[in-house]
Amino acid sequence: MVAATVLLGAGDARAAPDAPRAAMRIEVVRGPGTESCPGDAFLRAEVARRLGADPFQDDAPQVLTVRIAQEGPELTALLALRDGAGDTRWADGFGTRSGCEELLSGVVLAIVARVLSAPEPASPPPEPSSPEPSSPPAASPPQAQRASPEPPRPAELPLGSFRPEAAPAPPERLRLEAGLGATLGLGITPGVAAGMTLSAGARWSEWSVAVEGRGFVALAQEVEAVPVGTRAFTAATVACHRGRLLFGCGLATLGAVRFTPRDPWTMRSRSDVLFGFGARLGAEWPLSGRWSVLGYAEATWIVDDAGLRRRPYDRATPAAVFWMSPPLGGVFGLGITATN
Repeated sequence: MVAATVLLGAGDARAAPDAPRAAMRIEVVRGPGTESCPGDAFLRAEVARRLGADPFQDDAPQVLTVRIAQEGPELTALLALRDGAGDTRWADGFGTRSGCEELLSGVVLAIVARVLSAPEPASPPPEPSSPEPSSPPAASPPQAQRASPEPPRPAELPLGSFRPEAAPAPPERLRLEAGLGATLGLGITPGVAAGMTLSAGARWSEWSVAVEGRGFVALAQEVEAVPVGTRAFTAATVACHRGRLLFGCGLATLGAVRFTPRDPWTMRSRSDVLFGFGARLGAEWPLSGRWSVLGYAEATWIVDDAGLRRRPYDRATPAAVFWMSPPLGGVFGLGITATN
């Protein structure tokens, strides 16, 4: 409550002039993808609200620059205070994946911590004054005699002597995600299969967990010269570790492959269960704080395979295999993800 004490002291000692503001002004530089983040006015108002006084001055020789940038899925803020000659007095920085609101809250806390943690400047000794011998010294007004020296405002602390400890960045929060994408599968059905993927999950810091549902339709309309239509439906649990752009995942897949022959005299319609484990490698490019696009490739080891067999003519004749899932399947995908 330093600012409140200063204001009350100023009300009692009306003869004392207001203390000057700190020689510092603020500017915010927003990089591509951060245009929607608030700027100078927001930061100035928030810092003044927390301190109880505005520590900035528009024509000050020192400038506090806040650079906001989008680096992959992360927002970063770099703070630097430079004097009139362009020399850096102090610098700080941190990042978050929780959006502009969380990032700028950390910037405000960092500025306030820098101001409040600075040591107070030593007050200069009073200059001696010699009264004229011909006139007696004037008596001080009672109100001025009762007024105590005002403590320095937080904005008046010497900004060049800030300690290097940075204010802690706000903690990462759990975020929900939803995705939609197009996929191309190999080995899941006879020939190449095209389909769509729907996903829902959650992300915390550098980790994410999601459940994905896929539907495939085989582009090949014949198997061993026999007309047949094939569809596949799979569900997968995916756990990923994410960097700035690249990510790697492990997944478990359970699904069913549906064969629909067009010649029922020699084939039988059936559905086979398919189960496998796999790994995924991909990259994600942010479009904004909420939207991003991604591409990936994955390989799946098919533990329980699916097969298409000819109908046997009698019990003694084994059914001939038309097609069987290979031990390794692959998927290529492109999609878009929304994060709250």
